[in-house]
Amino acid sequence: MFFYKIEGNPFLADMHYMHKAMAPVDYPTTKQEIVSQIGSETVRMGHDDYRTVEEIIAPLKKEKYDCACEFYCALFANIYKG
Repeated sequence: MFFYKIEGNPFLADMHYMHKAMAPVDYPTTKQEIVSQIGSETVRMGHDDYRTVEEIIAPLKKEKYDCACEFYCALFANIYKG
């Protein structure tokens, strides 16, 4: 599943907005804990593309994240598939 492909006029602030939404999350954490805590938060993922945190992390295969680095590596690997 792709959220968007980077082509044409890319929107490069998506991870800035995602990081701001993730600010209240402490690690270690799980996908379910993230959804329970901030899943309904809306994140701008493109010029006219807004998604909830729950929608953004739903495709991630891993369920537990020991640190923010582990979470963001999984997120980047999923979002920037092309």
